[in-house]
Amino acid sequence: MYGRTRFKAIVLSLAAVSATLLSVCSEPGEDMTSAIAPPNEIMGWRAADSVETYDRESIFDYINGAGEVYRSYAFQEVTVHRYTKPDAPEITVEIFDMGSSDDAFGVFSYTRESEEPGIGSAFERRGSVLCFWQDRYYVCVVAYKSSDDVKTAIDSLARAMAERLPPAGTIPALISLLPANNLIRFTERFFHIHPSLNYHYFLAEQNILNLTEHTNAVLASYEPGTTHLLCIEYPTTSDAKAARQSFIDNYVPETANGDAVMIETDKWVASTQADNYLTICFDAVDSETALELIGNMKANLKKAGMLGEDDHE
Repeated sequence: MYGRTRFKAIVLSLAAVSATLLSVCSEPGEDMTSAIAPPNEIMGWRAADSVETYDRESIFDYINGAGEVYRSYAFQEVTVHRYTKPDAPEITVEIFDMGSSDDAFGVFSYTRESEEPGIGSAFERRGSVLCFWQDRYYVCVVAYKSSDDVKTAIDSLARAMAERLPPAGTIPALISLLPANNLIRFTERFFHIHPSLNYHYFLAEQNILNLTEHTNAVLASYEPGTTHLLCIEYPTTSDAKAARQSFIDNYVPETANGDAVMIETDKWVASTQADNYLTICFDAVDSETALELIGNMKANLKKAGMLGEDDHE
């Protein structure tokens, strides 16, 4: 993932996994990854004969602590293709099968600061690292030393890889339903579990929103100030009701009647539950902003046909 030195230091507070870590090398063409393998040669950089493959258990051999970020999604495996050229830095192509286009976007958005069109569904470049997402895949092309030739080769490899992947996927439905007015671009996150929420916005040590691998959550920042809007899709309406009650009991019991409440100076919180969706606004500058944001999200859900006729608070 981007900023690899920085990102490898991220260790989310997930339960420790006790497993045998195993890396597998295979010859190209032995499995389905051969169908989406990058080209054998680009601008004099040639691919190694072997391909490294890491699954949900062995990924820790490759990126250690940051493996938990990928495992917080429906990550299946990553294949690693290494390119070498005399008197030039190695270039690595990492192809992450994230299991779905939603989760490919999710991991792409995890530390995203910007994005551009033109490679895959969207890409971001940081120095000599270029990452993009397309269909259920998240792809990073990485070199640890940069030059004009290296950047050109990285671009060429990324474009060639995008041409080999299935057509572009769609962003998660909840992302597309976020209220557009005053949304701060590139702050939209898609995730599933409690440690991911705490990474983006620390809520509580305990999982008071009952997030699991079966919940879909979006978080985004809004102006004015640093207002945050969170919307969570639960498997059932009863799950959403229980999560809102847990949130009220543990975080803001004053909001039980559906009103916004100021928990710190100029930081307002409001929440609403409708069907299997729970929407919460944090850190709004006033009660009107908090209530307007959760109301607009609820209206967007209803307009998209994702809510029934009965409203809940």
